[in-house]
Amino acid sequence: MENEHSRLQVGLAAFAGLLDEFRRGNIAHRRREKATMDRHTAELCQMWDQRFPGFPQERFAYASAGGVRRRGVRDAYLKTIIVELLEAEQHNLPSRTVVNPACVIGRHARDVARRLRDFRVIATDIFPWSNRLYERAILRRSPENYTFHQDDIFEPQVQVPPSAVIFFGACGSLSDAAMDYTIRTGCPYLMCRTCCHDNIGGNTQITKKLTLLNWFFRFKNLSYSWARKRLKGHYFSARYSAEQYPRSRAARSMSNSKEFMEISRNSVDSDICRAIIDLDRYLYLIENRYDVWYKGELFIATGTTQLNAHCPPFARMTEKDRSFKQA
Repeated sequence: MENEHSRLQVGLAAFAGLLDEFRRGNIAHRRREKATMDRHTAELCQMWDQRFPGFPQERFAYASAGGVRRRGVRDAYLKTIIVELLEAEQHNLPSRTVVNPACVIGRHARDVARRLRDFRVIATDIFPWSNRLYERAILRRSPENYTFHQDDIFEPQVQVPPSAVIFFGACGSLSDAAMDYTIRTGCPYLMCRTCCHDNIGGNTQITKKLTLLNWFFRFKNLSYSWARKRLKGHYFSARYSAEQYPRSRAARSMSNSKEFMEISRNSVDSDICRAIIDLDRYLYLIENRYDVWYKGELFIATGTTQLNAHCPPFARMTEKDRSFKQA
């Protein structure tokens, strides 16, 4: 309980500080945002770095085309953490099943399956053809422990209780649905990277900035607007409407859905806005009795005490692992 209280207080302080910066209009300036983020999230980052050393240093701010392109480096780093944690804990887990919701083409799930031969990796997505096209395009057989299921994470039908839920950039509210899936199934581990914060609550509007990234997201959101109207379960759900944000009780005591939608509309150009949305998720997971580590859109959450009881899993990492290249 003491550990839970400490994490809650650290997250609350970071959330309140960044929310105040947003209200003052101190966003969308990369140099100032970096200093602001460093100041308000310093303790959270320190907690992450002590537990999971080696976070890739970015040359670009996240709110840039370069920052988005380099998310792949963080994904490779996250996969190393996933493999190390699950290998260390495999004898303490209720099952050896990993579920990757919103997998799109399933590339990351296949990478994890190749490195975790003793685990079954189930990738799910509402689009089955993306997975099929990728499998045919790479001309490489999928690992035997990898399977794909067509599924809607807003109304998941996969009945196998997972020991870990992982994802690498679930757009908008898909991230929140995957987190709820983790909680509902009593899954011990959640390890993920969030993405497309502008699309939480069904939002498809963003502020107008003359940047390449901003205009790319405006084009993307035109497609999402069409999908929202035409395709049930594709990216949006009434269960995750704007009124459901903020998600945590703690954040709702300080903000409201109208302000959160405004934050989402600025998130393409602002590290601060994306962090505010993620810190609401951080608080939400803690309120649901998970220990949570968060840094730079990455989450590691555990619903057990086992993780804290063991020495750091990176003790067995090789130099090849430390390069964060994909297996």
